[in-house]
Amino acid sequence: MLTVGVRRTVALSAVIVCLLGIEAQPAAADPEADARRFQIEFETGAIWQGRNEIHIPDSSAGTRFSLADIQDSTPIVQRRVEATWHPGRRHALRFVYQPLGFSGAGSFATPVLFAGGSFAPGAPVESDYKFDSYRVTYRYLFYESSTWRVSAGATAFIRDAKVELRQAGSTATDSNVGFVPLLSVNAEYRFAPRWMAVVDVDGLVAPQGRAFDAAAKIRHDLTDHWSVSAGYRTFEGGVDNGERFAFGWFHFAVVSIGYRY
Repeated sequence: MLTVGVRRTVALSAVIVCLLGIEAQPAAADPEADARRFQIEFETGAIWQGRNEIHIPDSSAGTRFSLADIQDSTPIVQRRVEATWHPGRRHALRFVYQPLGFSGAGSFATPVLFAGGSFAPGAPVESDYKFDSYRVTYRYLFYESSTWRVSAGATAFIRDAKVELRQAGSTATDSNVGFVPLLSVNAEYRFAPRWMAVVDVDGLVAPQGRAFDAAAKIRHDLTDHWSVSAGYRTFEGGVDNGERFAFGWFHFAVVSIGYRY
């Protein structure tokens, strides 16, 4: 029997195939801009934790604690890279790699049970947190005018997560790799020549958890090929499936540079 994840993947693939078969209606646009079918963007900036709660296992054998409380609250540098290919006028395939990780040391106020390990209060605890993501997104351009472009589709989101605690030679680790289907929306508003406001969202809520990655940026086209952007990104979500409880909320102040060809 097909699993829920496989059934969702098959359904998502069918939708993409159907949309790729749609004949796009012509719209007024710059033919030279249409010829630039590839785009790559590098993003960096500061990231800080708003919330990072862990309870593994999610039972009496585990203790809920906050990684954000025992790690340094100083923002760290983050990075992200995405590449977009436009196989047709209204179609876009986007590939994203976004590593995310924090490390730090602190202490617990009360005893903590985590992933089979026991950690005493008041003693130094070293911790590592990783939540790297790999994404493939398909979007279809539903609306276009001289100032607006709105597209929507779906994202295949693969997470590579890991939490590790170390104290006095004792180590406990929990790692998880999983697939999550998300909805995807992008809106662009050109408010002046070479200036654009961009809102980009991947997200979905399910009974076992949720995930949202949203960004709001201002982009300036330096040339017909190069652009720079600045803005705010937030990533919020987690899992609550009876085995694991892990929810985080992260904030990013970002700048990026893009190249189209």
